[in-house]
Amino acid sequence: MINLWNRIFGPNICPENPRSIFIGLIGGVGDLVLAAPSVVALKEKYPSAKIHFGVGDGIFYDAIRGHPSVDSFETGLSYNVWKPRQRKKIERQKLKDHDWVLLLDNPDRDWWKAGKHLMEIYEEKCGVTLTRRRPLISLDPEDSVAAEKFLQEQGVKEDDFLIVLSPEARSKKDMKEWPADRFNALIKKIRAFRDVKIVNFASKDNPHTFNDTIDAGGFPLRPSADIIRRADLYIGLDNGLTHIAAGFDVKMVAIHIGYPVVCCGPLSPFAEVVSGEPFASPENISVEEVFEKVQGYL
Repeated sequence: MINLWNRIFGPNICPENPRSIFIGLIGGVGDLVLAAPSVVALKEKYPSAKIHFGVGDGIFYDAIRGHPSVDSFETGLSYNVWKPRQRKKIERQKLKDHDWVLLLDNPDRDWWKAGKHLMEIYEEKCGVTLTRRRPLISLDPEDSVAAEKFLQEQGVKEDDFLIVLSPEARSKKDMKEWPADRFNALIKKIRAFRDVKIVNFASKDNPHTFNDTIDAGGFPLRPSADIIRRADLYIGLDNGLTHIAAGFDVKMVAIHIGYPVVCCGPLSPFAEVVSGEPFASPENISVEEVFEKVQGYL
């Protein structure tokens, strides 16, 4: 009884040999695939510990399910990450059943001012050192089958030059999204330079049309990731799919608008990043400078 009281109301620190670790993260898809390598390292550090992962529903669970180092998942986790009292309440609830609780969501909106990449932040919170700093999503054979079926139905062949386009941000759209007319101008330049197939991953409710592309709006996250894995080139914004792409050895051009690149840019040796000053207008990035990077991969 005393040990339980100390665990719940004492400082939330990792014991020497934790038997059970609860990790909570209700951030976006990008946050989840960036945190995933630290979970691998945590399991390697404490191989006897059971790791339980709390996450939101839908695409957020899809981004982390199948992770080889997670023993069980709690879906539908939800709380206001900016409220210290809510964070402490979740910690105390989970400490009733676990030896250590790690809530990985950043506790305030100024997280970026420290100048650290999100992956580094997760690494420090988990108390691990990564040997490979690349995002991670764990796909399964069913994802590959669904991706192959979609591409075949859309007439994409093995010898086609396949480009995946991700022209949409899930949140902070005004800050992160490049104008749709510039994407369309970019598509026109690409097609004038080379014969390609372009799969477009804008959502179904996106009000814009992206000309001469295969519309994959509403396609499930995990088969979408497998299509990205197969692509010859990926072009995207600061969003979850871009971080997924950075985990694969796919050539990519990231149009990074909003937060500083050092804090959340794609962690891939295959990435070319086009960006301006942090939080500058998306209009500041021209079609010509993006096409210059794309052309180098065509």
